[in-house]
Amino acid sequence: MRRTWYIVGEHPIPSSAILRRDVVVDADGRQQLRRGLPLEQALERVGTQRGLRIPIAIPDEGEIEQHVASARIAEAIAGPGTRCDAPHQGQVNIRALRVGVVRVDVDRLQRLVRTGLALVATVLDGRVAEPDETIAIAKAPAYYLDERRLDRALAALGGQPLVRLAPFVFRRVGLLAGERVRPAALEVATRALQQKLERYGAELAIVERLERDDRRTIAERLGEWIEQGIEAILTAGSIMLDPDDPFLRALRPIGARLTVRGAPVDPGTMFWLAYWGQVPILGLASCEMYGRISVFDLIVPYVLAGERVDRALFARLAHGGLLEDSAAARLPRSWRAPAAAPS
Repeated sequence: MRRTWYIVGEHPIPSSAILRRDVVVDADGRQQLRRGLPLEQALERVGTQRGLRIPIAIPDEGEIEQHVASARIAEAIAGPGTRCDAPHQGQVNIRALRVGVVRVDVDRLQRLVRTGLALVATVLDGRVAEPDETIAIAKAPAYYLDERRLDRALAALGGQPLVRLAPFVFRRVGLLAGERVRPAALEVATRALQQKLERYGAELAIVERLERDDRRTIAERLGEWIEQGIEAILTAGSIMLDPDDPFLRALRPIGARLTVRGAPVDPGTMFWLAYWGQVPILGLASCEMYGRISVFDLIVPYVLAGERVDRALFARLAHGGLLEDSAAARLPRSWRAPAAAPS
């Protein structure tokens, strides 16, 4: 990129030239020309002010304009369930097409940003988005970028997006409570969990409390519910630290695989999760059942979108796992409680 000055009325208009900084035309500051504006458009506004010096930038051979580069970056990183706005002031907003959970490939995002050729910002991985919400932005960091260097950086993505939206696909959820959960407490938990699930278009289709925590009965009930079309199962009343816990012991005989035992998240460290085929089985800690923000709120969007939940995911979620500070950042703005009025 070549930086120079254009003097109105004294030189021909250079091709592809843009303003490289804001230009104040009137002494009182009323008329200003914004940086990045094509020189031809700027001249239409200043008229014939002969002798006016305008700071401009001119591309070198092989360079492309910022808005073109930004559009290429956005197209390369945006995946299913998203759409890209037209460039505005050199930036492209990437929006959610529908309600769902945002997935961000954080490692590959960091590698792209480290090239110095792309400015990309996203919401948190696992953020729930509503239709038309901005979930990422893409912007080239200069007025002009070397096209071949940018193409190489984007080719390193391997044609795989960095940001996508996974829609909620699981609708029917069951809640199986053990003998430790009192009937009155189960009623309260049922209302609280149902209210949370409804936000994602899901429902508690079956709720049952066992009189005795027998692993055979637990295994039978899990199998029956899955045959009836239950797509995700919540369990309450297990003790994760107990090596002889009936809920955990019921998993192995039926072929369910425990993928998470304990969460680096507070509240909710005593959480566990297993899969029986594609059906997730969640072991809820007591704090998760009565409406309090907990690991359940963090994980349920992934679960209902059919996204795999394992230790690798929780390792990433440990950063921000103190939910008192971070939970609201993963919710759509319309779901967040309004700020308290100053006293």
